[in-house]
Order: sequence, then structure tokens, then C-alpha cells
Amino acid sequence: MNRFEALMCRAALVFALLLTTACGGGEEEPQTPSAEPPREIEVDASSTLYGFVGDTAGNPVEGVVVSDGFQCVATDAGGVYEMKRNAAAEYVYYSVPAEFKIRTGHDGYPDFYVRLDTSQQKIRQDFTLERLAGVERNFRLICIGDPQPAKAEEATRFEREAMVDVRRTSTASAVPCYGVALGDITGEKPDLLAGVRRSLGTAGIPVFALPGNHDKYKVDDATPRDASYFRYTMGPVDYSFNRGDVHVVCMDDVIYTSGTEYTNGFTDAQLAWLRADLSFVPKQKMVILCYHIPLRSGTARNMAAVKALLSEYAEAHLMAAHTHYNENFINTDADGGLYEHIHGAPCGVFWHSALNGDGTPNGYAVYDVEGAAITDWRYKSSLHDESFQIRLHRGGDTHSGFTYPYTPKTVIANVWNADPEWRVTLCENGVETKAMTLVTTYTDAWSVGYHVGVLGRGDNYKSPCKHMYVAEPNDVRAALKVVAVDRWGNRYEQSEFTAPDDFTDARSPVY
Repeated sequence: MNRFEALMCRAALVFALLLTTACGGGEEEPQTPSAEPPREIEVDASSTLYGFVGDTAGNPVEGVVVSDGFQCVATDAGGVYEMKRNAAAEYVYYSVPAEFKIRTGHDGYPDFYVRLDTSQQKIRQDFTLERLAGVERNFRLICIGDPQPAKAEEATRFEREAMVDVRRTSTASAVPCYGVALGDITGEKPDLLAGVRRSLGTAGIPVFALPGNHDKYKVDDATPRDASYFRYTMGPVDYSFNRGDVHVVCMDDVIYTSGTEYTNGFTDAQLAWLRADLSFVPKQKMVILCYHIPLRSGTARNMAAVKALLSEYAEAHLMAAHTHYNENFINTDADGGLYEHIHGAPCGVFWHSALNGDGTPNGYAVYDVEGAAITDWRYKSSLHDESFQIRLHRGGDTHSGFTYPYTPKTVIANVWNADPEWRVTLCENGVETKAMTLVTTYTDAWSVGYHVGVLGRGDNYKSPCKHMYVAEPNDVRAALKVVAVDRWGNRYEQSEFTAPDDFTDARSPVY
């Protein structure tokens, strides 16, 4: 038995135990119930994968996009889909229409797919969809960066911190909420994957997931890693769903070239799938593409083609993670000017603290959607109030041997969700006196001081800080305050400075 076969066997045991504990036994994975009663349908003799899609009243649903992971087709007026199944297909699944509920399975994970019995020459798989009371044109999308637990206690922290906080956010929301976990669901620990899947289900809302580089497990140095084990536990990795006037696409953008080396982008087969998926989406819709490794203005495989596809829509946004720091990156005009949101992680830098390497607190992002546009977004720090958006430091302070390269009177503001349209100003005695200058060339000395100086971690913990603002006050004796106003007009203030070597907010919570 090779390593992969051992992983698959172990996965079956872990997942079976999970389901037995959660619901007293049941299927290996949640399965969308088929339409009842089964009806006779007519399909082409050459079709090897087909079925009927109906609502809970048994009525056929037209226009539902169904995929085997390589091609996409839509149901006809009779609710029937059909295709010649790709020989490598593992699942059949549908893109949840905006008019219908996103079902969840036994463990709370979205239930939109069924594993294929490939021993059959022809496969019929029906699906039943439950109608919503109305199309949800206003909703919130919650994007979660790398959970990445490598130990059971880290998986527990993820559930107790990030997922508890997500549940509070969704419960308090006046509109429906949906989530996407943007890869590195574990830190190369397959035994933890089913448990983190269950943790995603504790949010009380559907939270989808996609793979990161740490979700592809090594066989040996020469063999490229792939997502086969991730798919076994989590389901399809290239899929989509619809809410309101928004089409959300989740894709695997990690391409391993060996057991140790990887790059990012999308294969030609993935590009063909994406083109087929988007062919059913009206151009007046907004498209949100979710993946793991940031594209930026770089050389990711098929990046230009993907961005060209997205540029055809009324609005498009890119959602990424991977970096363990927070960055709002706007692509060049040549790359379509697309906004790429690069999310800080709920694990910070691998669960050693309560913050990312750039000083951003552990957390996730919340996007308010109205119609075919994002109308507001904010970074939500786990277990902090939503207003917590700024941390202040003084230029002359030293944090466990690390100092900012500024004069002692310089005010330094780490505004972790800022982008070029934010206005960050320094106030003296209640009066705004000057705009602060954005500096992106330095690390956050306080964060590095804790991770490296106190904990003794390495260079991975010296992330660049893309949202540091500096200014020197006119009067160093004045009462100082920093005011940050985001592109939506939300105002955030901070007047408390972090004292030298005060790492209270950096330390991991104690349970």
C-alpha cells in the first residue's frame, strides 16, 4: 500500500467516525436527495451521465448548470441534463441557482455534489432543489483565509476563535450570509481535514472550501502533488454557486511540478471549464472568483485569459489568501484593473500568536453585496469588535529588539484593511492636522518583535506590511489620534499607542 492509498483508507475511517459521531451513522458523504418519484426521461443514446433536476414539489427546473468537473451543461425545459461523462470525472454537481437554497449535509458543509459510481457505464443522478422565499439580492459574503491547523489543538482554536466569531457575525446580520474558506484548510495534515470541514459547518451558514498548497499531500519528491485526497474528503475543487445577482466561482489555482515545488494559475482544462461555466452567466451579473494563491500582476498560468473572461462582466472581484498578511491589491489596467483581495489568516502566522506577520489580527473579511456590486467590506478581527481597525506605535519604540526606522516623534498607524481610496489623517488636540503617508517597504516591528524576538520564529514571520501610515505631529505634546475613513465613508479612530514590549494583543488566547 503506497502513501496515497494509506491516506485514502485513513480518510474513510476518520470520515466514517465523524459522521457516526455527528449523526448516528449515514452516508460516507452528504448526498442531495433525488427528485421523487423518479420519472422517465429521454436522453440521447450516447449520453453517459444524465438526470432530472426538480424542486421539492416535483416541478422541473430549467437552466440549472450541471458539471462533471470538465464540462458544464444546463437543464432543459423538462429539467433534464445530459452529457458524455469525462473518463476522469469523480463527481457530478450543480451550480446552485439564485432562486434556491444552498443545502448543507450532516456535518453542515454545502451539499451540492454526489460522488460517481464509475463502475457504471451509464449514470443517472437526479437532484432536488428547495426554493427560497425570494432571490437574495442583498447578502454578505464572508471570506476566510488559511485555517492551516497542523495539530488538533490548532484545529480547536480555529473552531473556538474564527468560527465562533463568524457565527456571531452571521447571527447579527440583517441579511443572509455565506462563506468561502480560501485554501490551506489544514497544514498538510490529512487526518485533520474532515474535522475542519465539520468546523466550517459550525458557522450556522453554508461555508464552501477550496484547496491550497498545503492541502495537496506529498507522495515523494519526484511525484507532483495533487488534490485527489482533498477531493475525496471535501468534494469538487472547481465549482460555482449563485446568490442574488452574483456568480461565485471557487477554483484550485495551485499547480505542483514535483513533490516540493509549485506554481500558481489554471490549467488549460480548468480554463475550458471556467469558460463553460461562465457561458451561462449573464454579463450584467457580478462574478467573484475565489482561489488560494494571489494572481496579482504576475505570470500565473492562463492568468490573462481568466482576467479577460472576468472583465466582460458588470463587476468582478478576486479573492485570495496564502500570504498570511492582509493586502488590497488593484491590478494594472492591462490586467483589467481587477481588485484582488488578499486575506489575512485566522491562524495568523501558523497559530503561534493572535496576529499575522504584518500585524493584522487573526481574522477574516466580510463583504456586503447589493445587486451586482460590493457596497462595503471590512476586515473582522477574531474575538474583537468590528471597529478595531487600527493599531498605533511610536517611531522610537523598540519591541524586543526591533525598531521602526523613524524618529521617536513619528506616529505609525497600522491600518490593516486600507486601500488607495482610504483617507488616513493625524489629529492633534481634536483637530485633523495632516494626511499620513502610506509606506509599504517595511515590516511591522511590533509583530516581528513578538514573533521573532519573543517566540524565536524565523524569516517566515517577517511579512511585508502593505498598510503602514506615518506622520510627524506639529506638537509632540498634543493629544494625538489617527482617523481612517474607508472608501465607503466608514470612520475608524484610534488614540491608544502600544507601549514598548507590550505584546498583550499578540499573545494567543488561553483556554
